[in-house]
Amino acid sequence: MTENKKQMLLGLGFTGTYGANTKAWTSEGVNVTTYPDINADIRYAQLAEKGKFQFIFIGDFPGAIPNDNREVPAMTLEPIITATAILQQTKHIGVASTVHTQWNNPFTLARQFKGIDLMSNGRIAWNAVTGSSPKIAENFGVKLMDSKSRYENHYEFVETVQHLWATWGEDALKADKESGVFADYSQVKPVHISGKHININGSLPMPPSPQGQPVIFHSGGSPNGIAFAGRYASAMIGEVWTIEQGIATRNALRQAAIDAGRNPDEIKFIAGLMPVVANSKREAIDRHAKFMDEKLIQQRLHYIGMVLGMRLTFEDLDKPIAPELLDRVEIDSYSDPRLENVLKVAREGWTLRDIIYQSVIDFHPATLGDAKETADHLTSWFESGAADGFWLLPDVYETDLKRFVEEVVPILQERGVFHLDYEGETLRENLDVPYQYGVDERLS
Repeated sequence: MTENKKQMLLGLGFTGTYGANTKAWTSEGVNVTTYPDINADIRYAQLAEKGKFQFIFIGDFPGAIPNDNREVPAMTLEPIITATAILQQTKHIGVASTVHTQWNNPFTLARQFKGIDLMSNGRIAWNAVTGSSPKIAENFGVKLMDSKSRYENHYEFVETVQHLWATWGEDALKADKESGVFADYSQVKPVHISGKHININGSLPMPPSPQGQPVIFHSGGSPNGIAFAGRYASAMIGEVWTIEQGIATRNALRQAAIDAGRNPDEIKFIAGLMPVVANSKREAIDRHAKFMDEKLIQQRLHYIGMVLGMRLTFEDLDKPIAPELLDRVEIDSYSDPRLENVLKVAREGWTLRDIIYQSVIDFHPATLGDAKETADHLTSWFESGAADGFWLLPDVYETDLKRFVEEVVPILQERGVFHLDYEGETLRENLDVPYQYGVDERLS
């Protein structure tokens, strides 16, 4: 391994109870007698830690009910509760928990996250997002703000939280038995904030953790989201489908950091991947196909026909798409960014059904095949500058995460693109982002 060579970051996406796929509970080897099962969540986190993952990313969709009786609700347990349980049973891996600013209180959030940061010796992150669902807003008894107001509130909320995190002076704790002084409370400074959306007058008398304060994540990719992340976040979780799109998004994020007065190397762009690792591509496709019913196939059949600009029917499902038809497809700035992946897989000669089974139209790119196929995807994206790291969304944690850890991680380590062990004790050290306490004074 080349000394001091930049290495990718890896995170595990916790978006469901049994796996990223809402039908993961139907898989062999998955115990569904306990629901929800925090012990299973802890076991998956420990498996990710065995694979030297830097973080767990916990999404949140509070109160969302599936429309399909065959699907598991997304993230049943509250993210801070889940993070607390995981951090108590792990030693190195960090956890980024989603909490929305639009229907929460700054003081409560600041107190919760700083408490977990101290408890875990500096391994917690807050995925700070505004929230955009009217239905979820109703669960909290609030009315959804318009986009402009949401982000105004968001900026005020995050800066308020950071001010609260820093009310305890870094040198205030004395714990001097001889002098009888526990702390110099003159260094505990109250926060006085009177903003358009937030008013706070108080303090949070809790000392810094080894990483100073919790890391801030942001998940998104809109211009507003990139501008926010460039100003406040240390990592941004994104959705991109091609290397070119990843490079453009990462460059935009780094420029947003520069515009805010920060060093762009202090923020990491994390792209998504849905890996299915098997002994062969055929085996991986067949395993992934078990989660696709006829309704989903019909939806994706229609959408693939639309992006290709051709009429496709059920009669076409078990035939390849003719090469001469694929050659007529034109890509322009208005094309769905996933079109390139559709064409790439279609030109390999797969049937239309198998093209659909390879998730060419999905929330993130998918790799289906042996461990080398997934390792090649991660390596090529990373070395092209399309991402600093990846958050992984395996179909089934019980099987797919295990295979990734045991088969893909060693390949990445042999190539020198992923670390052999944790870089430090805190999440900031393992993400290679600097210590921070309070609002960044460089912000313009």
